[in-house]
Amino acid sequence: MHPPSKQFHLKLQNGELEPDEDQVALLPELDVLAAAMKWPVERVTDPRVARGRVEVWRRQNKEPIPRGIYLFGAVGRGKSMLMELVFKAAPIKEKRRVHFHPFVQEIHQRIKASKPRPGVDMMLGIASDISAEARLLCFDEFYITDIADAVMLGRLLEALFKCGVTLCATSNWGPDELFQGGINRNSILPLLEIIKKNTRSLDLVHGADWRRQRDADIQAQSHSAAELFTCLTNQTPKAKTMQLHNAQVEAQGSASTVHWFHFRDLCAQNLGSEEYMALCENSTALMLSDVPFLEPDMSDAALRLVLLVDLLYEAGIALRFFSDINMDKLCPEGEAAEAYKRTASRIYGLAMLDLPCSCGQHPGE
Repeated sequence: MHPPSKQFHLKLQNGELEPDEDQVALLPELDVLAAAMKWPVERVTDPRVARGRVEVWRRQNKEPIPRGIYLFGAVGRGKSMLMELVFKAAPIKEKRRVHFHPFVQEIHQRIKASKPRPGVDMMLGIASDISAEARLLCFDEFYITDIADAVMLGRLLEALFKCGVTLCATSNWGPDELFQGGINRNSILPLLEIIKKNTRSLDLVHGADWRRQRDADIQAQSHSAAELFTCLTNQTPKAKTMQLHNAQVEAQGSASTVHWFHFRDLCAQNLGSEEYMALCENSTALMLSDVPFLEPDMSDAALRLVLLVDLLYEAGIALRFFSDINMDKLCPEGEAAEAYKRTASRIYGLAMLDLPCSCGQHPGE
């Protein structure tokens, strides 16, 4: 596979990308990280760590183990695209690209299932298992809203770096701005220091939001939600209760892998990543209607919307969004306001995933 810079310029030549000098400036750093992964390695046991339980990757030529890159910047700046170039270029099989929410859920499950030997640190044991699966961990959309998760991730990242894992992460915020709540901020400082110590931060703060480079107003739908559902499925929508993990959720229409929900049913009740991931596993297109103005006291529902859109975006599932409120003005204040900026941009991106419908048009025409 070509190095990231070569892949990038091929995409430019093919018209898949527009020139962006800030992205180009980061390519040498990405090339170095991807090239370092081809150095020969061997698995050895470090007797100083957890009584030999943790196995550490070490270079046979004794070069320092690379730690990683932390790509941050404004929404739609191409961070995930650049990370994907690194992932494709790394000439190893032991690599993973994973979104923040599924990864956090996975770690909780690993903790529940973990049965470490006496005297063996549980988190180091989990990190050892992960390092055997992935020398390169590409970690997309890193952001913190939960203090307990931050403490857990701090311990885990420290252990992963001890196990020789290389990290390539993306975020809308620099390390010092990862947690913006202010309350109990001291609890998150160890995580921030671990990130800053072990990764090189690369800034894509300024520039165009490439997901918004589209003339059409994606909220100017000629179809209503009901008409669009019929167009996609050739069926009249009928209310249906869907089982999403452990929750039952009412859909306004559901046919095969096309689903239509009211906001109140999908985001205003107590659902989480497991329910939304279950929905993504059985979806190619989703419609979300009656989305209200998100007042500051609706932060829980707003954060669920953020989570839902992140998972839809990661899975490449088309979304049609129906609201009387301009999308960019939907959540201007409150706990979710900063995270929602990324969500609005990603909704634009998901709207570009047009699906042919049975009426012979395309969604949104």
